Amino acid sequence: MLKKHIFISAAFLFLAGCSSVVGVVRDKTTSTPISSATVTVMRTSSSTTTDAIGHYNLSGMFIPGDTMMVNAPGYNIYTGTLTKGSGQEIIDIDLVSKK
Repeated sequence: MLKKHIFISAAFLFLAGCSSVVGVVRDKTTSTPISSATVTVMRTSSSTTTDAIGHYNLSGMFIPGDTMMVNAPGYNIYTGTLTKGSGQEIIDIDLVSKK
């Protein structure tokens, strides 16, 4: 009985927490894609960088309320909150240039 309870609990946590965050990072003023921006989910330290056309894909065990941070040279740091705990969350980000 204990093994069954542990398995069910583990399966629930996996399904409730397994997710991915995808999107595009752009310059807010010009809408130009930003390559090499760092996208991080703070609680897990999961991180990736955007490709040549600003796309990113970050997979991990994320939960609603996790903080996402995006950092690129020459731009203000973006922080936001994840809302989904499972499946795929799409977050497109417009970074503001430092002046």
